[in-house]
Amino acid sequence: MIHSFSVTNYHSIREEAVLDLRIPKTAPDLPRFRGSLVRPDIRLPSVVVLMGPNGSGKTTLLRALITVLRIICNPWLSQEIPVKSVVPFFSKMTRNEQTRFCVEFEANWLRPNEFISLFRYELSTQDKQIVYEALFHFPKGRPRRLFERGKPGETIYVADEFGMKPKDDRLKAVPEDASVIGTLAMLNVPLAKLIVARLNNPLLTTNLLHHKNWMPTTETVASMMIDPKLRKQFVQEIQRSDLAIRDVLIRGNGDGVKEVLFEHHGLDSPIPYALESGGTKRLFQLLPQLNIALNASYPFVIDEIDGDLHVDIVSEIIHRFQSHETNPRNAQLFVTSHNVGLLDTLEKEELFIVEKGGDGGTRVHGAQDIQGLRRDTRLYPKYRAGVLGGLPNIG
Repeated sequence: MIHSFSVTNYHSIREEAVLDLRIPKTAPDLPRFRGSLVRPDIRLPSVVVLMGPNGSGKTTLLRALITVLRIICNPWLSQEIPVKSVVPFFSKMTRNEQTRFCVEFEANWLRPNEFISLFRYELSTQDKQIVYEALFHFPKGRPRRLFERGKPGETIYVADEFGMKPKDDRLKAVPEDASVIGTLAMLNVPLAKLIVARLNNPLLTTNLLHHKNWMPTTETVASMMIDPKLRKQFVQEIQRSDLAIRDVLIRGNGDGVKEVLFEHHGLDSPIPYALESGGTKRLFQLLPQLNIALNASYPFVIDEIDGDLHVDIVSEIIHRFQSHETNPRNAQLFVTSHNVGLLDTLEKEELFIVEKGGDGGTRVHGAQDIQGLRRDTRLYPKYRAGVLGGLPNIG
């Protein structure tokens, strides 16, 4: 699980923006809060909702998190070089300053299947280059370096866990615009390969891709429905959102391409996917990623979760991550939303408000940080009254 994430000087973010997910000790022990596997005194939310006006930077915060994963995973021989997509805040004062990322999270990279460790990954970029990168873990509560690099040309430190000598030639192959981990994975260093394999998986459960959003193709989803158990689950989910749907059919169109059709009660012929409602198509595309995240305990990072979907369907998705029964492996959901109707499904520790400051930069604060916000009051009226912040300025 992710404990915290911060980013500085990235797109609309000027000053450091922090998502600190650690729940105060004074908060009640609610089932939706999950205990850290490495720090018994820490609890974390399984749901994180970013809410605020259009253009406030909600998507930017989630995109920053996904950008870090892409930078770590992509080897430098890939056609895509994620570091080059990092753009600093648009001002003369910041355009030449470093962009910094930091994420703390739990993983079992050092002894797979034995125990979980707390890790901290730090990354700084400048002028399309990596000028600092480090990975720490906390074996006894104090940080211990697993690797650390500085500006291009400086010596890269690598700990014994990587199985490399200090002057290993493979360290010289790390370019200025690629991650140490991604490069060493490409060069068959076992620990680096393991890390990249684990971090590549969450990239399958997000709709954020560079500077645009994407969803799995109908062909991809149709291929997954070959599994009878998964197909049955998909059909049941679709039926719950549209009571008129009787079945979902997957057929070949004669050119080797799978075609998706929806059988409706009262209709003589099935409806092609392209003619279905936006909500049905959206849910059809989301379901594979949702199931992968819950079954494998990956972060589910979705921008505009409420796009085309009824608020009750979105609430049900949120509830699945909150519930131990449907989320026994502590997967986390990170979403942006404009639908204030979701507020009554959230505790204040699950809500983060995003807005623009006077300098045009993105600011973020947790609802739990607002003084005097009682737990026994609904978040919806408090938000509408301006108590939480993040209201659009209209008129």
